[in-house]
Amino acid sequence: MGQIQIRHERLSKRRVCRWLRLRRSTIYAIKAHRKDPSTRVRPDGFIIDLMKKVRQTHRAWGFRLIFAYLRKEGERIGKRRAHRLYMAAKLSLHRNPKKPRIKRVFEKLLPPEHINEGWAMDFLSEWVIGEKQQSVRIINVVDECSRKDLWVEAAHSITAAKLIEVLNMIGEMRGWPRYIRCDNGPEFISYKLQEWAADKKIKIKFIQPGKPTQNGIIERLNGTVRKEYLNLHWFYSLEEINDLLGQWFKTYNFDRPHSCLKYQTPSAFENLNQNLYFRMVPG
Repeated sequence: MGQIQIRHERLSKRRVCRWLRLRRSTIYAIKAHRKDPSTRVRPDGFIIDLMKKVRQTHRAWGFRLIFAYLRKEGERIGKRRAHRLYMAAKLSLHRNPKKPRIKRVFEKLLPPEHINEGWAMDFLSEWVIGEKQQSVRIINVVDECSRKDLWVEAAHSITAAKLIEVLNMIGEMRGWPRYIRCDNGPEFISYKLQEWAADKKIKIKFIQPGKPTQNGIIERLNGTVRKEYLNLHWFYSLEEINDLLGQWFKTYNFDRPHSCLKYQTPSAFENLNQNLYFRMVPG
């Protein structure tokens, strides 16, 4: 436009803008922007240097404070661009440590051919109604061959030491299995449980993370507990949960037919197949 006005001095800006199909407000804004140095767009490196200088003086300031401070000092910069440069300069105060991802090898999912050869264990969560509304964890241990529920107990907290105590009581009654299948919960991956399993010569079979179907037998049992027991009652104390769990434990093992066992009860299946026991407690 400047060259056109130099060649044709008599032409007004109005007529030139009409020919070029431009708005006069755009021309005036461009001229004002060129005259005012504060309106110029700063390069990325300049803005990053300013942010670093502010961080050196105020180490606890995050992005919002640094951005507001630069705007207060007269720097014309958009919030999105400022945040992009802030992250590119690695000035974020949040340093969330990345936990190493657990890698597990796929284990065969077929149930064992012998009773007591393999166990599976998992946790359920429930709440106690009351003033404190405490959470409750329920440990379930099942025999993968006979589908017998070997142990079910509720507690406010179940640590690795408590879990080992439960497994020892089951082993003293039935003998030790060849393996135990479980997920990657903190109690199951603890060093205490690993040392206990190595001492008893038991293999811990971990399922792959995010694939609960690889522990389908215990998941099915948990669903049965939830459907036939937990969803049908309100609990006012931990003792009440364990009392009713004891009643359900007897019903499940001795009265409830199981479709996978040709509608026998788990207890009847074990009594009829004494020759299938993998390992028994010496009498």
